[in-house]
Formats: sequence, structure tokens, C-alpha cells
Amino acid sequence: MKRWILLLSLVFVAGCASEPTEDAVQEETPVEEAPEQTEEEGGQTDESTEARLSIGTSEALAGQLDVPWSIARTEDGWLVSERGGTIAVIGADGNVDRQPVELTEDVLEIGEGGLLGLALTDDFDTSRQLYAYHTYGTPGDVKNRVVELTWDGERFEETSIVLEDIPGAQFHNGGRLLLDDDMLWVTTGDALVPDLAQDNTSLAGKILAVPLSGEGEPVDWIYSSGHRNPQGLALVDGVLYASEHGASGHDEVNIIERGNNYGWPLIEAEETGDGLETPWFEVGSTSWAPSGIIADEDYVYMATLRGNRLVALERETREVTAIVEDKGRIRDVWLEGDRLYYITNNTDGRGNPGSEDDQLYSVTIR
Repeated sequence: MKRWILLLSLVFVAGCASEPTEDAVQEETPVEEAPEQTEEEGGQTDESTEARLSIGTSEALAGQLDVPWSIARTEDGWLVSERGGTIAVIGADGNVDRQPVELTEDVLEIGEGGLLGLALTDDFDTSRQLYAYHTYGTPGDVKNRVVELTWDGERFEETSIVLEDIPGAQFHNGGRLLLDDDMLWVTTGDALVPDLAQDNTSLAGKILAVPLSGEGEPVDWIYSSGHRNPQGLALVDGVLYASEHGASGHDEVNIIERGNNYGWPLIEAEETGDGLETPWFEVGSTSWAPSGIIADEDYVYMATLRGNRLVALERETREVTAIVEDKGRIRDVWLEGDRLYYITNNTDGRGNPGSEDDQLYSVTIR
């Protein structure tokens, strides 16, 4: 496959590195000094919605995870990517077997970069094939790539390159993967260069629809543009949702459609502009720092980092129900039957980890 090479100006990136990024700079303000969320700003828990969800108590399934980022279900347990470049294989008994990932380009753990999204093939239980998104390069030339991995039970090995040379930076690397039939959905951040989100020759600040056949050039795979740092994807009933970090509050959930421009950095939140989309949901002025999402016929379930909550957004009304509020930073979520599974992210340098952190939990919701 022809490589798509996009090199960032080192001087320009260095100049941008001090701007507010995700929940990084926002968390420099003490939580108690953050403005109180109001109903007009979004995010108010609705009691009638809460009554429709019967929420149980969270149960810890595994602990001692090392800066986990993405979770994926297997027939025997779980795979959890860890930002330093390993995958935690979690058995049904909660045992954690941390296994290496052998790559042709080493994982670069920098800022919010590292080994990020995972997506398992439909026949993973027999093929042992999956896809991974990771940061690589050098601190002065940060990039991201998507690769195919094969698991032999003891290690994960790169077997194919899907896409590389995605612009990266210390922050704003995107990194979420979603596999649907023969299409691999990929989120990319703006790599701390906001204008790249509006540049149709750049893969930065985009949501990509990558055919596993490899047909076309990478720019042909741009599905939507104008994204700052999308870190969640969910597909249900033919509707694609994406969660995204705002610059200072005003985090978004968008319904993604082909060819649409979601505005960054030209507009944000409820602002409008010709040919630019306003969000399906936005959190208001107090940041939640949303990450992984998943959805069913009624709700979009969203992990939040600065918000320290797992929430349910009712698809019809967009009312918010808090499901978990006492486990710290939450990075990713998975739905199976009447149970949600989620991972904390308290060991990433911004949380307050306990002795067993980070952990994989489950909670019933019906």
C-alpha cells in the first residue's frame, strides 16, 4: 500500500504544544474551582431516565492494569491495550497476563500517545487477528499508524500495515478503532495543528472509513472532517456516533455522516457556520473529557475522564443518567447483554490511583 506521508513542522508544533489540550490543561484548574454545570449547559441527570435504568453496583473483575486505553471482548475474557505498548490478556478468573506486541515501528509513549485503540475481527476466536492503533516516531516527529496483529497466545505480532504516517503530537492523537464488516473506522486528532482538521489533504482531525481491501488512497478514506480529538466511536441501527474533546469544555457527541464537516476550529459547540455541523450533544462549559462510547437501541453510553463518570445519553431525548461516579477517570466502555464493562484510567498521571488501579469493572444496567 502506498504510504501517505505528512510531516509536521517542528517549530510550529512546539509553538502549539502549550495550548489547552483535551483534559490536560483543563485539569490544571482545581476541580472545586470549575464552574458548576447547569441544565442549560447540558449534562443534568434526569430522574425519569434514571428510573428506566436499574443500575447495579460495580464489581471489580481485574486490577493492576497499566494505563489501559481500549477494551475488547474475547470468548475467554478480555484484551486491554496499555499505552506503554503491551496488551493485557484477562481471563475469566480475572488473571492478568501482560503480553508484548511486536511491531516494525516501536510504540512511542508520549503525552496522550502510545498503544491506543483495538478492534477484533469477527472471527477472532479462530483467526486470532485484530487491529491496533499506535503512536510511533520520535518526540520531534510524532506519527500514528494502524496495523493488523496476530496473536499466538503468548504475544501479538504485526502482520500487516493498514495505514501509517497519520500526523501525531504529544496530544490530540485520536486513536479509536471500530470494525464493521469489511470497514475499519478510525478516529484521528488534529495533532495540535487545528487547521489540519479543515485540510482535506491531511488525515489529521478526521474520521476515516478504511476498506480492509486497501482500495484507494488514504485521502479517499476521509469520511468526515473538522474534528479536534475524537476518542469514541459507536455504531447502532446504522447510526455512527463519535465523542470528541472540546478546547475548553463544550465536549461533543456527533452523529457522523459521510462528507460532513464538524466545524473545528471554525465553530465549536452550538455555534453555526455555512456547511458546518453542530453537535448532537454537547456538555456545556465544564469539561467531561469523553473517551470510549458504545450504544444500544436506547442509549449511548460514554466514559469520561475529567468527568470521572460513566453516563448514559438517551438517544431520543439526549437526557443524561450517571451510571458510575465513584471510580475516578474512566477511559473505555463495552456493552454485553444487561452489563456494561469499563476500565479506569487513574494511572495515566492525571488521576489518583488506588492500590489496585487501574481496574476492569462490570455493572448491571437493567
